[in-house]
Amino acid sequence: MDLGLFGGWSNIVGTLIEAVVFYFYAILLLRISGKTTVGTARIFDFVSTVAMGTMIGSTIISSTIALTTGLVGLTALVALQWAVAYASSRNGRFYQVTTNTPRLLYDGSRFLDENLSDERITREDVKAKIRESGHRNMESVAAVVLETTGNVAVISSSVPTEPDESLMGPVARH
Repeated sequence: MDLGLFGGWSNIVGTLIEAVVFYFYAILLLRISGKTTVGTARIFDFVSTVAMGTMIGSTIISSTIALTTGLVGLTALVALQWAVAYASSRNGRFYQVTTNTPRLLYDGSRFLDENLSDERITREDVKAKIRESGHRNMESVAAVVLETTGNVAVISSSVPTEPDESLMGPVARH
C-alpha cells in the first residue's frame, strides 16, 4: 500500500536541485535589485515578498511547474517590485498610493486615542515600544510615531529620566 510518503529518489533529487538553483538565483537576483527589494515593509514590499516565497515554494514542491517557469516568474516579481519602488521614489503621487502615511500615536503629553484606534494599536503596545527603546518614564518621550514600514519610532525629549510607575508598572520585576 502506497501512502504517498515517498515519491521516489528522482523526485527527491529533483526537488533538491530546484531548491539549490532557486536559492542561489534568488540571492543573485535580490542582490542585483537592491536592498529595499525585501528590506522594508511597505505595502508593495510585503506583497512582493509573500508572492516570491509562494512562487519559490510552489515551483520547488510541484512537479507540474517547470524550474524555468518559476525562475521567470520570480524574475518578473522582482522586476515589478523594483519598478514600483523606483516609481514611488521618483513620483510623489505614486508614493502616496503605494505607501502608508506615518501616524502620530503619542504627542509627548497624551496618547492620540483616535489614531491608536484607527491603527488597531493599544496604549500598552505603545508603552511596550517606549520601554524597548530604553525609556523609564513618559516625560522622556517627545513623540511616538507609527512609521510607513509598520515600525514604531520613539522620539526622545531632553528631560532627565526617573522611573515612572505608569510606564514601568506592568513590567515584572522578578
